[in-house]
Amino acid sequence: MYYIWESIKISLNIIRENKLRSFLTLLGIMIGVATIIFVHSVLVGAEKFIVQELSSMGSNTLHISKYSWMGRDWRVERKRKPLTIENADFIRDNSNMIEYVSPIIYSWSHVKFGSNTLSYVSLIGSNEYYEYTSDSAPESGRFFNSGEVERKSDIVLLGSQVADLLFADIDPVGQYVKLNGKKFYVIGVLKKKGEMFGNNMDEKVIIPITTLKKYFNYSRRHGIEISVKTKDPTKTNETIDNITSLLRVSRGLKPDEDNDFSINEISQILDFLNKITGSLQILLFVIGSLSLLVGGIGIMNIMLVSVTQRTKEIGTRKALGATKSLILTQFIIESVILCSFGGFMGIIAGFSVAALISSFTPLPYSISLISMMIGVGFSTLVGVVFGYYPANKAAKLNPINALRYE
Repeated sequence: MYYIWESIKISLNIIRENKLRSFLTLLGIMIGVATIIFVHSVLVGAEKFIVQELSSMGSNTLHISKYSWMGRDWRVERKRKPLTIENADFIRDNSNMIEYVSPIIYSWSHVKFGSNTLSYVSLIGSNEYYEYTSDSAPESGRFFNSGEVERKSDIVLLGSQVADLLFADIDPVGQYVKLNGKKFYVIGVLKKKGEMFGNNMDEKVIIPITTLKKYFNYSRRHGIEISVKTKDPTKTNETIDNITSLLRVSRGLKPDEDNDFSINEISQILDFLNKITGSLQILLFVIGSLSLLVGGIGIMNIMLVSVTQRTKEIGTRKALGATKSLILTQFIIESVILCSFGGFMGIIAGFSVAALISSFTPLPYSISLISMMIGVGFSTLVGVVFGYYPANKAAKLNPINALRYE
């Protein structure tokens, strides 16, 4: 242990005496580690952010649509018959594996209160169960009920941002707003949700689906979408099979006909996300590894130069009793220290760049122990691998020839 500590002190002195050379030597290592750390921290942070965003949609909620989220073949899917409210009712009445069913129609509207107007606000029409299938519980006021849906009532719930922009310090509940010139009574304000994938989740209004069909235009070719909240999240596959069977019956499909609808779930997006991030990590890991390889070659070259410059020193140490293993250890330690410095500087640089980018963009980053272990581990490995050959060359020097070296 004493010899190791002495080797570390000698290595530090050598590095201190050759600051510029040492810095240029570890620069390649620093860039390689910084690349790996930056990529890993940004990808992990982005993945956590997306998972958190998607969790607000509910892990036990299925989304039935004319189109699949993963877009298998939109040319075929666009020719499908639109889903109908009758399809949603058929599922609700005949399945014992679901808790809530909500048919949904999307449109847009201008929203006005007094002199304040918001243009092209997202307008959602659904039933009384939308509160549960889409996690849209009101922060103040209440949600509409089944009777109000049946009566096509002129009532509305406002997204939190819509309420803030239109009403300022006034309580919106109990007030009237105009949607495309039609007066609606405000019965509630939704909880704040923030943004999801760049879309503001609070800039929307919700009305009964029957009211939307009565007053507003919507894409009849697209039809409705259906959100279904399952009773048991552990039986998602069985629930999907059950809904598929019911929809095929409801839509009159023959046994040899393909499904003309798609049942989407959050796990599909997460699986797709994992494939993308996995591929990116491999690609950028290769780029970082190439940079480390270049840095390692630089380390080896500098160490070979160092062996040549210190030939007399090595001969003297051997003449005083230093063994081959001690010389080998000293030069490997020197190489590892150089690479470790580069690794630590790379870790700092990688996280700093990730933090800088995160401060100017919505892209988050994550500082993890795994990232730091990767950086230190790779830099140490490079030091050992590329430092061994010069160290072995130094250890094999004949002390008599070394002392004669000029």
